[in-house]
Amino acid sequence: MDSPLCPPDNVGLMMHIAQDITDTWFREAQLRRSHNSPLRLYQCKHSGKYDRRRRRQTSTSDLFSMSTSSDVIRQGGKAPVNEVSAEILAQIFEAGMQWKPPGLSPHNCCAPYREAVDGYAPMVYLKVCKYWREVALSTSSLWTRISSSEFRFQKAAAMKFWLDQSSPTAPLNLQLRDCNLPSYTDRIFRTFTTQVKRWRSMSIDLDLSLAPKFAVLLEERIQDLDGLEELEIRLFPKDVPVTVSQRIFTQIPFLKSLRSFSWIVHGYRNTDHAFRYPSALAALDEITVYNAYPLDECIVHLSQCVSATTVRLYDSDRYGYIQTKPTLPITSLPHLTSLTLCRYIDPIDVLDYFTLPSLNYLKIIASHPSAHNLILLESFLARSKCSLKTFVIEGGSMLDGMSDNNLVDYLLFLPIHSIPEVEIHCCDITKRMLKILQTYPNAEAIFPSIISWRPNTFGASRCIGWTKLAGDEDLYYSWKAGKLDFRRWPDDYDP
Repeated sequence: MDSPLCPPDNVGLMMHIAQDITDTWFREAQLRRSHNSPLRLYQCKHSGKYDRRRRRQTSTSDLFSMSTSSDVIRQGGKAPVNEVSAEILAQIFEAGMQWKPPGLSPHNCCAPYREAVDGYAPMVYLKVCKYWREVALSTSSLWTRISSSEFRFQKAAAMKFWLDQSSPTAPLNLQLRDCNLPSYTDRIFRTFTTQVKRWRSMSIDLDLSLAPKFAVLLEERIQDLDGLEELEIRLFPKDVPVTVSQRIFTQIPFLKSLRSFSWIVHGYRNTDHAFRYPSALAALDEITVYNAYPLDECIVHLSQCVSATTVRLYDSDRYGYIQTKPTLPITSLPHLTSLTLCRYIDPIDVLDYFTLPSLNYLKIIASHPSAHNLILLESFLARSKCSLKTFVIEGGSMLDGMSDNNLVDYLLFLPIHSIPEVEIHCCDITKRMLKILQTYPNAEAIFPSIISWRPNTFGASRCIGWTKLAGDEDLYYSWKAGKLDFRRWPDDYDP
């Protein structure tokens, strides 16, 4: 519905202006980083000049009281943007707050990273003019998401000042990461605990110092966490007692509003702190677990995800060994729509124990050529009768993670030909696929039409398969019935 306060065309124009200003500050921040300068520019409130020497002297309050001069809107001038009501301008600012900090899990850790908060929204809104600054500081929703990784100096004080700009009742989305500075993290954690009733999402790194305190918080103040919907924990297990992680696990079922839970154990082959409380998963909607996972435990845990729509199970043992398949019944999970399985040698074996009729996204990550058991995969697809929309196969970053024979087998695997989006990722995939197309007997008659491209997700590698490309995705070549059409030469390809 159109707002009665501002015509639709003007709303779109103002959003465009706000985005342009945000993008300008973003480019300037990138330029400063590209020059590898250890200093940052701050604008002096009195002289209006930039001063590199003020970096370490800048106080927390200065972050919220920078100069009002700007190349976009000059001091004393009247611009059309300032005729927009505060309510509409606040909506424009909220529309520019799309960024979320990188997470701690494998699926979200590659989001774009911001080094310092002062070069981005909402801080950029404070630097345009007095009116914008007043509106931004009075718009609570702009100050409810915060990550410790965005603050370089005076972290605890700056983050407290940031949170103080939000409404005392507004739900908070918080992230405390990087445990290499215990003095900082302890103070930030104490600041966060003063707002524990407002937590909506919490993403936190736990080490020997913070893990026991977090366990105590869950045990003693679980009733204050009724609003917590998302919890992401990355454990650095060195010297952390096993009993601490178990104490955390036992409290998960008592988080009444929790819908998304992630447990990541940093490092490899650490079984001591593996998540072993499968009954805690029954009421969750989104589940991510990254730890050393024997095959039977992986199957049991997935079978408990009876309410989940999204599940990601990663076995952190990079050099997994062949395990005897357990004798377990086939479980149906009618609500599951998205599944990611990462195991060194047997991810498809897990599917042999399930029927997933609603599945529309399946991602298989394996690091050994023998992991691609297409007989079991065909049986699973036939049993589930699911309408997959996206199928992703990742063969690891090493050349031996997926052989050329594996690639050919997938391309000849008829059950996936009807899936609208298929991505196959593995080492040197673009050049290897070209060689296969040029040398495999009768390739033009037996292979489906394929393309090679780079997906637009941050940090994505080149892949082959088929999909409808978005406008910002790079197409390298397409192949159909023996005809190869190059659109862009891969950077490392020598024709």
